[in-house]
Amino acid sequence: MSRWPAWGPIHWILSISVLGLLLRLAYVLLFMHGAALSGDGVYYHEAANLMADGLGFTEPYRYIYGGAQEVLFTANPESTVTTAGAALPVGHIEPTAGHPPLWVLVLSAFSTVGFTSVTAHQLVGALTGAVGVVASGWAGHQIGNLLGLRRVGPIAAAIAAGYAGFWLNDGLVMSESLVVPITAVLLGLAAKSSRYPSLWNVALLGLVGGLAALTRAELLLALPVLALPILANTTEPLGRRFQRYAAVGVVAAAVMAPWVARNLTVFDETVLLSNGVGILLAQTNCDATYYGDKQGAWSFDCGLPQPSGPAGTAIDESVRDSEYRRRGIDYLTDHPARLITHVVPKRIGRYWGVYAPIGQLRADILVEGRNFRLSVLGYAQFVSVVSLALLGVRVVRRRHGPLGTLATLPVLGTLVAGLTMGATRYRVPAEVALVLLAAVAIASLLKRRVTTVTTPTLG
Repeated sequence: MSRWPAWGPIHWILSISVLGLLLRLAYVLLFMHGAALSGDGVYYHEAANLMADGLGFTEPYRYIYGGAQEVLFTANPESTVTTAGAALPVGHIEPTAGHPPLWVLVLSAFSTVGFTSVTAHQLVGALTGAVGVVASGWAGHQIGNLLGLRRVGPIAAAIAAGYAGFWLNDGLVMSESLVVPITAVLLGLAAKSSRYPSLWNVALLGLVGGLAALTRAELLLALPVLALPILANTTEPLGRRFQRYAAVGVVAAAVMAPWVARNLTVFDETVLLSNGVGILLAQTNCDATYYGDKQGAWSFDCGLPQPSGPAGTAIDESVRDSEYRRRGIDYLTDHPARLITHVVPKRIGRYWGVYAPIGQLRADILVEGRNFRLSVLGYAQFVSVVSLALLGVRVVRRRHGPLGTLATLPVLGTLVAGLTMGATRYRVPAEVALVLLAAVAIASLLKRRVTTVTTPTLG
């Protein structure tokens, strides 16, 4: 009873991923077919098609809408201040680094061969989500090997396959579809490298860490922490440990170098991974997000009017972002007490779904176009996964497993949310770690049950 049937864990993981793909295809074709994209999904979809047309990384809103993009998402366009951006013509070409590039590159690869429609990109998201199921199972398998729990991989794959917090993003064409597999592989490699810090393993860790940063910029902050166990591995000489630790950073830097070099070349201000920090600070540090029902969240209107140059002249994205950053920092430094006592706790509360959870789900409908009932399902699953993950923490501690590795992304996500804002989909990297911990808990309970059943009773 303690043995798997004829199939091994990897066979189960691959089979479960097929079911995960079918679920995602059903979601895209039955729930999302014909639905308009919203928010960042529009950016990724249109930017990918513009790249396939040979325009490189072009700011999609300004190209498609011209001056109309200035008030595109505001509730009351007539109340906004007109700036130089309002005079931009449709077809305006402007370099962008509004988001890191990897998800746009993935989508543009399909656009190049003719898959340019919204539905096509949603199906790419579904396929990528299925890869995320495989990656979650693989990461679980690596962690299970370290803990002596063989079932962790298939269980992690099963949770990831049905977890709405993952597959809801696939039909929205959000980069979180790619975040799941990359984060899962990153955690699996980090756990493996902590025990087996071969040059091959640490090079792969650096490679995936660089790709993670090119998908979500804040994941770069996790890499030095995830690589720390390499330094603690006493089976290697100290000098070699430092060499392997440094190798992680060197490989990651090499992966990111082409994108960073491009940004340093095309923008007026220094830009490394993205131009998104400034506008995020402006839209999350204002009256609307410090008072009222948007506390801890963001407001598009707080980014208006868009910055412009002398005499109202248009300026490039990096200069606009620098001005946005100044606005946001000025506001938060003028309201330090409110920031600390109200805003930061509510940002973290939104991130973890404990502050105004239903209001946050309704905001997700307006901003991202999510289905509310499916979002409620995702929230219920999230609560269940968190409960199991807390049990998983005890198991990992008891078995002296890679708890620091699995705690890194939840801790980092909490810190980033406190500094910026709380949002449901920004939680995805942390949720990958929670899914792995939940799988550990279930595998441990199953092993204990099997052991109890098969142990003969004396007497």
